Amino acid sequence: MKESTKIFYGWWIVIALMAVSGSALALTITTFNIYLNAFTKEVGLSATQFALCSTIINITVMLFSPKVGKILQQHTKKALLIFLTGFCLSYAAFSMVTHVVALYVVAALFGFFSTGLTFIPPNILVNRWFIEKKGLAMSIALSGSAFFGMLLSKYITYCIQYFGFTFAYQTVAAMMFVGGVLLISILIKDSPESMGLKALGADLTHSKLEVSSKSKLTLVDIDPKILKKKPFFWSMLAAQFLVGFVGGGIVLQLPVYLQNTFGMQQAASFLVISLGIMIFAKIILGWLYDKFGCLVTTSAVAVSVLLTCIPFMFTTSSQMWGLGLMGVMFWGIGNCIGTVTPAVIASKTYGPNHYGEVYGICLRFQTLGIALGVPAISMIATATHSFTFVWIICSIFTVLLLGLYAYGLHGSQKYRTPIHKTSYLSMTGNANTIAIASEAKS
Repeated sequence: MKESTKIFYGWWIVIALMAVSGSALALTITTFNIYLNAFTKEVGLSATQFALCSTIINITVMLFSPKVGKILQQHTKKALLIFLTGFCLSYAAFSMVTHVVALYVVAALFGFFSTGLTFIPPNILVNRWFIEKKGLAMSIALSGSAFFGMLLSKYITYCIQYFGFTFAYQTVAAMMFVGGVLLISILIKDSPESMGLKALGADLTHSKLEVSSKSKLTLVDIDPKILKKKPFFWSMLAAQFLVGFVGGGIVLQLPVYLQNTFGMQQAASFLVISLGIMIFAKIILGWLYDKFGCLVTTSAVAVSVLLTCIPFMFTTSSQMWGLGLMGVMFWGIGNCIGTVTPAVIASKTYGPNHYGEVYGICLRFQTLGIALGVPAISMIATATHSFTFVWIICSIFTVLLLGLYAYGLHGSQKYRTPIHKTSYLSMTGNANTIAIASEAKS
């Protein structure tokens, strides 16, 4: 592109994605279980029955992501508006549930529409609009889940306390719909070409790219059929499963633990602190992975998860708020074990020729971990009448997943081959296909 003092339009796309996809992620993951206590008490269901909604949502995402990805690839803007409408209607429908069967039907619908509003749109649009600074653009777009999770957790908690969970569901859905329609209609453009533009960095020559960055990477670029026979790959997949189990389990059960231990008001404040730290952690960790490598940075994230679990193990009353504060602050960093960490490790391990299929396999194992981890943690907490055993299990699994990643990264070394960064230029025309393949295989 020609040099210009104007802001590249792709950054407006990123801002829109940060708000729309970020809010959808916050409502699907970060704030989903804030409703648990009020909902189960009013409707007469158990905590485990409500927690199974997350499993249903994850299974639905696994089943429909290929078709949803294809639809978004072909009709991005129109499809976003349709998925936004369905997402908001199904979210509001939770307020009208009176039976467990209806709850699970609504959860399945919510999962389907969330598929087209959370992870897939940033992958498609950022890949279309950015060649240069793609990582920064993606991290900013995904950081919206923390920022809007921080705002929405406060609002939802306030509404539940003073107006009831029905009011919270319905008003959040209404605000999401109005704001989303405006942002998608005004800011989202299907591609740079539709505006007579080019993707950021599209005009960089091969020589400029080589001067501006290291000339080559060493990646595992072999056929998935062969890759499945390698022990290091299964070690990485096992780590990915535990990432989903620990990361997804803690994310969705933390609001319940904090409410039970510290009360709704203090719990909401703790969540806001954690999410505030998370906003910056998600962006900074990308730089740390580039600077210090996968194993060192992943170790730092894993230690943060441990420093979340250990204080919670010894917190026995609401008066021990200092330990609670320590735990939620470290969770602001540790939360990235399920978002930034698996994505970056995959991108720094597997080569471009088979990346979509390989990453799809990795994502499937992570989603399976989430689907099993959330109800498992809920059942353990219910059976023991305490979260102490939950934090012990999560600590053990965190150490185990770090060991599995270390073994996998070490074992991958002999299969890595030099791949020039400039080779990615020949693939930019297929960037959207790669993004969809990555989601479709999940």
